[in-house]
Amino acid sequence: DDIDIVICNNSWQFKGVVAGKLAGKKVIWHLHETSTPFFVNIILKFLATYFVDAFIVAGKCVRNYYLSGTGLAEKPIIEIQSPVDTSKFDFKRAKQDSKISDNTRLKIITAGNINPAKGLEYFIEMAVILNQQYDNLSFFIVGPHIESQRVYSAKLLELIRQSNLQNVNFYGESENMEEVLNAADIYVCSSITEASPLSVWEAMSMAKPIVSTDVGDVAKFIQDGESGYIVPIKNANSLAEKVGLLIKNKVLRKKFGTNAREIAIKKLDVEICVKKHAEFYREVVKRL
Repeated sequence: DDIDIVICNNSWQFKGVVAGKLAGKKVIWHLHETSTPFFVNIILKFLATYFVDAFIVAGKCVRNYYLSGTGLAEKPIIEIQSPVDTSKFDFKRAKQDSKISDNTRLKIITAGNINPAKGLEYFIEMAVILNQQYDNLSFFIVGPHIESQRVYSAKLLELIRQSNLQNVNFYGESENMEEVLNAADIYVCSSITEASPLSVWEAMSMAKPIVSTDVGDVAKFIQDGESGYIVPIKNANSLAEKVGLLIKNKVLRKKFGTNAREIAIKKLDVEICVKKHAEFYREVVKRL
């Protein structure tokens, strides 16, 4: 077929990489996670050495994870974050999820698949601390329970039971995250590892004040103390301290949210990411 480039999306796409090269096409590997098994990483680097012409990485941390300190770093590379549609994720246009908005308490939300990388035990421990200091709070964990993570889900439920938390809610999966986020007052990312955390970018686009662990490229787009707070990983006390500052200060929540949305529009919007992809494809074809 009259194809110029084969794009292989994520580290498991070995067949696409090999097939693209055997077909005599330019191959670009798009990498956007930092938690592949060791043996997959070894295979990836071997195949990439001989079969891949260029890389798209979802941020600096992904570049460092796969490419830094290897000969692969000499190949064409571009960093492109996971994109957010800021026209869809717009607090002025989106409805509010009634399941959350009907709750009259101040609503603190996190989102993502229920798995250890999300550090949800620290979110729950944060809730314990905040409940001792403030009244009228509700916490929502939005995302599906995964069959392969049944043990982790059970661990979280047991932690909630032992802590006697009545205001921590597992929302489940949502197909309308813009509505969920629009009903939130504060967004928290408690992850212990991320690459380009789309849920954080979406919360920024929805003009939500954010407290996030220092994962992925979060610090590149959230200005600590200006559009959110950044805290160390695995530290419930730090999460609680910064969320507490936002609980007490509605004006600060508004300021952080406004600043966060401006950054999302200027640097993370889907149209910006699309243009970067297109320009890089042309560059790869021209250079190689």
